[in-house]
Amino acid sequence: MTLNVKRKFLAIYVRVSTALQVDNTSLDEQVALCEKRALELGYSKDSFRIYREEGATGEDIDVRPVMTRLREDVAEGIISHVVCTHPDRFSRDLTDKLIVVRELEKNGADISFTDTEFEKSPEGILFFNIISAIASYELALIKKRTVRGRERAVREKHKIMPMRVAPFGYDKDENGQLVINTKEASYVRMIYEWYIFEQLTTREIGEKLYSAGIMPKRGESKSWSASSIGRILTSEIYIGKYYYNRRKTKKMKGKTTKSGKPQRSISYREQDEWIEVPVPAIVDEHIYALAQNQKNKNTTNKHIGNSKYQFLLKTILKCGHCGRTWDATTYSGRMDKETGERVKYRCYRCPNIAPKRYGAGVEKCPSQSLRAEILEDYIWDQIVKLVDDPSLFMEQMNKENGAGTEELEMRLQMLQAQAELCEKEKDKVKIMFRREVITEDEMVSDIGKLNESLDTLSIEINKYQMQLDNRQQNTMTLELVKGMFASIQSRLCSPETLTFDFKRHVITTLFDEIMVRFEPGPEGDTKLVVSSIGTFDKLFSQSQNPEIAATIDIGVRTQPQEVR
Repeated sequence: MTLNVKRKFLAIYVRVSTALQVDNTSLDEQVALCEKRALELGYSKDSFRIYREEGATGEDIDVRPVMTRLREDVAEGIISHVVCTHPDRFSRDLTDKLIVVRELEKNGADISFTDTEFEKSPEGILFFNIISAIASYELALIKKRTVRGRERAVREKHKIMPMRVAPFGYDKDENGQLVINTKEASYVRMIYEWYIFEQLTTREIGEKLYSAGIMPKRGESKSWSASSIGRILTSEIYIGKYYYNRRKTKKMKGKTTKSGKPQRSISYREQDEWIEVPVPAIVDEHIYALAQNQKNKNTTNKHIGNSKYQFLLKTILKCGHCGRTWDATTYSGRMDKETGERVKYRCYRCPNIAPKRYGAGVEKCPSQSLRAEILEDYIWDQIVKLVDDPSLFMEQMNKENGAGTEELEMRLQMLQAQAELCEKEKDKVKIMFRREVITEDEMVSDIGKLNESLDTLSIEINKYQMQLDNRQQNTMTLELVKGMFASIQSRLCSPETLTFDFKRHVITTLFDEIMVRFEPGPEGDTKLVVSSIGTFDKLFSQSQNPEIAATIDIGVRTQPQEVR
């Protein structure tokens, strides 16, 4: 007997949830059972389309690519019938299962199972819902048993879970326990000694490890980083303490990572829920405590250094060679004969002069450290020159800000009105569903389309609002600049009133970024080329002062020593 259908294909959907099941015959057995059922329905083998979902969770249908493809093919009219071994192959979650079944039926596809009957009669639907509820309950039980089994394995057998890769200094044995890797452990101890007794930085430690040919534990990178060395210096696992059940994860429904796996949110449990697992210690607790004290000292010293010295251009200097934000720091100069202490000098430098990743493929920036006062004095001199006659560029900037504003406001109002109509349409759809004018599936579909329209409108609204905000911000900035320039002119007559805070406020208002790069000079010296982005450039572009240059050249003949 040949079944006469308008659509060409019958879909066979099979799924297993673990890699272990993929390796054995579970999928093939499901396919064989479904093919037999399809032949009984009157379909020929050349009409079969097999959808194999390998190693996919049974909880969330939105993160399964094969299930998604099946639903799309049914919606496009390619599939006339779907055969599966059991409803829980669609999903173990009751709600998801009902959604899939209703969606397939709504799009004209019949459904058959090999392990149970499915009828559209009231009794058949009732039976389907019952077995679906049982499957959902069974999934909850499986989770509970799994959690209890893991906790028992951790408490009684000291298994380390979950941990795919052992920390540097350890290996995992066949029983899932951590054992010391003798060679790596010796370098863990060296890391602590270098940090505590020789007071090496993490950069210097990383360079030592790389020079010795010691690679990190994970295989994706052959370079050490400051964070990976920092973890070794702070993790309690090295003094024999590992904590299980410290974090809890929750799947974010419908969201996946870049690799296609379900996305999870992570939070920490209360400390009394943690399970402490003893592991072999590599570092003595006293040494570990010294490392934590050293870390606190380093943090404190860094904080004191940043608060003690003032930098006018901090956070806004960008490297013209590699794009990094320059650091504001100090270095030690010659010994002061009177105080017996080394003189501290302020300087700016690119952090890539001494990068925090060490090894192959990590390049140092070719820029140089620069005495802070050289650049700060020059930038302030440019501002003072610009203050002399602000009337010409102020007038021009006011004209530019006013042009086109009315048109932007009109377009924004139109988009906002469309968004309000979409929101009202969503409310109408919900009312129609409550009055049983439309089905739940129709409601979900209609609201989904309206949400897509709202997303598109939101992007456009934000774009126009941002343009208007920028124009408003420019106007506010210009008003601020007018008052600022008047204040600068006044304070220039009394230099003692030009405080650091005032200068810093002026500079951050006029400059968004200041780009710095070094170039060879014409006489064998080094030329520093400086350009900027922000209000200063807008003011400069309207200025008639020929003495102001778009790029600032400073001859640099002396090079400060590199800061560690």
